[in-house]
Formats: sequence, structure tokens, C-alpha cells
Amino acid sequence: MTTTTTTESTSPPPEPKRDEAEDPPPQEAAAAVAGAGDLDVASLSIKDEEEEEAVSESDVNIQAVTTGETPYSSAATFEQLNLTAALLKGLYVEMKFEKPSKIQAITLPMILTPPHKDLVAQAHNGSGKTTCFVLGMLSRVDPHLKRPQALCICPTRELAIQNLHVVGKMGKYTGISSELLVPGIFENDIRNCSPVLAQVVIGTPGTVKKWMSFKKLSVTDIRVLVFDEADQMLDK
Repeated sequence: MTTTTTTESTSPPPEPKRDEAEDPPPQEAAAAVAGAGDLDVASLSIKDEEEEEAVSESDVNIQAVTTGETPYSSAATFEQLNLTAALLKGLYVEMKFEKPSKIQAITLPMILTPPHKDLVAQAHNGSGKTTCFVLGMLSRVDPHLKRPQALCICPTRELAIQNLHVVGKMGKYTGISSELLVPGIFENDIRNCSPVLAQVVIGTPGTVKKWMSFKKLSVTDIRVLVFDEADQMLDK
């Protein structure tokens, strides 16, 4: 199973023992977030099932929990999510999406609807979970504030690079900037680097903490904190 955790926070994530985790197996286990409560996920299925295409194997056994008791309705189209025109253009033109996958239909209303709450979501690889947290980050960023506002922590350098690529494509028309913080990026000269001004920051745990310790990465304005493959980091 693949685990994605999105949560609004202003504090940095805990430091694992090392940046790089071993290559994840085809399916990873789930992780939990402190304070997450039970949610009746069964009630969040897409309402018009007759028009829904057959659910692929990658959409089976989707689970999600969030804090609080706010009722949510699933989204059959991206337009129902009140996304900006720039984000919709990125989804349709760059990502070539037509409508939300099952995990996107269930979790995106939770991620995008105020009041924003902590969320843990679990689904098979290929189900579209990256789109969920990338949209969550891009939708919460103020393009006019040139400071880090969304932080995504990944267990491996390769996964961080992959997620940065998705952010770049999906946010192409938004004017939102992003930056990668992984081993090998300015590794020997962080003290002399300029502070990070990108609005979305993606990196591995140890490298992100190193940039913070040198006061080159501020988390004062962080609105969204994402742990991608959180179970892999907790295992280490």
C-alpha cells in the first residue's frame, strides 16, 4: 500500500536516522497520524455509480481517515472542487486528466475544504494519490508570497524528484515556484546558499532538517505539510 499523509502544520517533521530509505516494495503498508479520528469512508463513494467506469484493481481497498466530524461529499469532476482556472488547466492540459480517480474523488474534498484537517490516505500505487497532495499544496499557496508555504517530505531522493516533476507540470500555469532539497544539492556549501524562497519545497528528511538548521529554510509560513510514503520513513 502507498501511504500519503497531508496535514496543516507549522512545526518541522521529526528527523529519521538517514535521508534515503530502501527502494519501496510494490505495495506499502499504512501509517497513522496523531489525532486522526474515525471516518465513515463508505459514505464517501461517488454518488452517480451508474456513470462511473469500472473500478480498476488499483482503486480497490481505498481507506482514508481525517480529524473531526465534518461531512464531505465525493467529487465526480474537478470543477466541483472549486479549483482555480490555472490549476484546472494544469490538470487537463499538462496532466491529461479527464475526471478524478476514486481516491481523488474521496480525499480531495477533505484536503481542499476548510477548515483544513489532518488526513491520512492509503491506496495502491498508480491510484492517483500524488495528485491529491500536490493539488492540496498548490491550492493553499499564495503566489504573491515569496516564501515556503508547502513542504513535502519523501523517504528517497528519487521519489522527491518525481514529486517535484508533478508539481511543475500541475502548477505550470499558476506561477508557483518549487525547489528540491535532497542529498547532493549544494551539499557542501549550504552556509553560503541563499535562503529558500520557493513556495513549494520537496525533499528528504535529513537534508530538509540540515537546511533548517542553517536557517536557510524557514517554516514560519508553512500551511501544508505532506509525508509521502510515511510508513517507509517510520520503518527507519
